[in-house]
Amino acid sequence: FAGNEQRAGSNGASELQINPWARSSGWGDANVACVVGLEGMYQNIAGMAMTRKTELAFTNTQWLVGSGVIINSGGFATKVGETGVLGVSVMNMNWGDIEITTDALPEGGIGTYTPTFTTIGLGYAREFSNSIYGGLTVKMINESIFNLNASGFALDAGIQYVTGLGKDKAGNRNRDNLKFGITMKNVGS
Repeated sequence: FAGNEQRAGSNGASELQINPWARSSGWGDANVACVVGLEGMYQNIAGMAMTRKTELAFTNTQWLVGSGVIINSGGFATKVGETGVLGVSVMNMNWGDIEITTDALPEGGIGTYTPTFTTIGLGYAREFSNSIYGGLTVKMINESIFNLNASGFALDAGIQYVTGLGKDKAGNRNRDNLKFGITMKNVGS
């Protein structure tokens, strides 16, 4: 419900709302407080701060099977220093070959074009304490079709707070039952 009603329908880059990662997508994008590792680049960048060493991931999705839309995504996150994590992610949507039509040739027959949407993100996340994590991502967005190309930038920011309630006696962080997450996504041009 956020946003200005007078600007409804005037935004672009709607592909930024498609989660390319299977695990967090399976949650229906509801795990802003719990996401950890590289998937945090999409869900909540603060979760990337919980990367312990290095993560490398690739995914291929046949979006809306039969439509010809393919989503390829990849990412890399690595620990830098004691508390920081640097990450890079790339998502590319390919819509397949689309027949070129005109008013004079509504059935086509004059060739095809292939729209592509590409998003490249550079993120940094940090552990501020044993219960507070935060991060920031800068994204470059590019959309291209037959005779048009558009580019823009967007920012994501996020915070995760792990309360410590529910820890076992050994202090195992994986048993924390109460977590909070706040994220701001896709703010930009």
